[in-house]
Amino acid sequence: MQAASVLGQRFVNSALAYLIDRADYVPEHLVSRLLVRPQQASGDVFLFSHVLIRDAIYDTLLRSRRRELHRRAAEWYADRDPVLHAEHLDRAEAPEAARAYLAAARSQAAEYRQEAALQLVERGLALASDRADHFALTCLQGEVLHDLGAMREAGRAYQSAADAAVDDQERCVAWIGLAAVKRVTDDLPGALADLEQAEAVAVRFHLLEEQARIHFLRGNLCFPRGDIEGCLREHGIALELARRGGAAELEAMALGGLGDAEYVRGRMISAYDRFRQCVELCERHGFGRIEVANRPMMAFTQWFAGDTRGALAVADTAIARAARVGHRRAEMIGHHAAFFCRHALMDFETAFRHAEAALTLAQQLGVRRFETEALVFRAELHRLAGRRAEALANAEEAVKISRETSPAFLGPFALGALALVSDDPTARQAALEEAKELLRAGAVSHNHLLFPRDAIEVYLEAGDWDRVEHSAAELEQYTRSEPLPFADFLRRA
Repeated sequence: MQAASVLGQRFVNSALAYLIDRADYVPEHLVSRLLVRPQQASGDVFLFSHVLIRDAIYDTLLRSRRRELHRRAAEWYADRDPVLHAEHLDRAEAPEAARAYLAAARSQAAEYRQEAALQLVERGLALASDRADHFALTCLQGEVLHDLGAMREAGRAYQSAADAAVDDQERCVAWIGLAAVKRVTDDLPGALADLEQAEAVAVRFHLLEEQARIHFLRGNLCFPRGDIEGCLREHGIALELARRGGAAELEAMALGGLGDAEYVRGRMISAYDRFRQCVELCERHGFGRIEVANRPMMAFTQWFAGDTRGALAVADTAIARAARVGHRRAEMIGHHAAFFCRHALMDFETAFRHAEAALTLAQQLGVRRFETEALVFRAELHRLAGRRAEALANAEEAVKISRETSPAFLGPFALGALALVSDDPTARQAALEEAKELLRAGAVSHNHLLFPRDAIEVYLEAGDWDRVEHSAAELEQYTRSEPLPFADFLRRA
């Protein structure tokens, strides 16, 4: 009974048999005395009849005997359950408990149980006496907080790790983490500076995986700036390094990055193929976090490629999976993709719910450039419903935020929406001209596809057929290297 109490209110009999070193033990006499009962009619799992029975028996254990039994329970769970392994080492007051909590937290994070992983990390940090364990736990804390969307806290964790690092290789890891956080919060110069420091170390020590991560993140930083060549180059290097190092997870990340790169240069069908390859590789290897991050873009590019209903199914799955694991950024982008699909299907009520959800998530994450997109969605739906004042307010706010954050990312898209809802011919023309200047300077690809759609509608309303034809010709020219059903439909319509 004392050994069983160490295992908890619910215990596995094979574990109990291991603790008392009796392989053939069956607790029949405990069941007959109503102290424990089987959880099912047959099986290996038993429950104490009442929690007070278990607690009272556990309290009778001498401290030395309690530690001994917990140590033995940890041995039994070592290859079976990393969380219980760590918890029993903790109760055994074993010095390796902190390291076991690190392994347990990683196992939970891999299964999207981010809140549970964070609790395990925090307990590990409370116990850690070894400096290396403390550093590794702090970096994992930053990673988990990043995946939860708690960017401020994640940044503090990685900065703490960087401050506590004792050599350049540890600092390299912390700098990469800081860059990942700054990418999300739109501190692009800060992220690039961190990666530059990290790369010098990774190259010097021939750290292939770290180099792959650095190039992957740098490629991601090229995306919002519309740097097409940089995006392709960096993700291509990341893919090569990942394959050289035999790192399938980093290979999947690089494939997703190359999907972004193809997206940036407007090759949406090629981008869809890359995202699909990434998702399929993730499904084969169980890389759920990478899958969740890339599935929304698979949906978005599938919509551009002309498969609206297929894209909607992928987007709905992306939203559900991202919400389940707490990946708010992926959930937000999934809502973006779902909005475009619902809008195309003229399901405006559901489209509005996606717009609202996307805006809320952008505000929670503190990524203002994504607020622009959700505000444009709302402006479009208000316009279609005849609510011109609300549409104009949303469009003006979208343009304002775009100018303050990253005009190349969504500026022309927002300005196209403003031109559509404005009743002032001068303001309308100014918005169109500003958008065209941003496109000439090198805006991200979706602007080259979405702005002409709005510009054509503005010119049609004004009866300006020459500019209608000119906008359609520019759209054709942009997609010449890889014809796109989305563009073909707009030109022919």
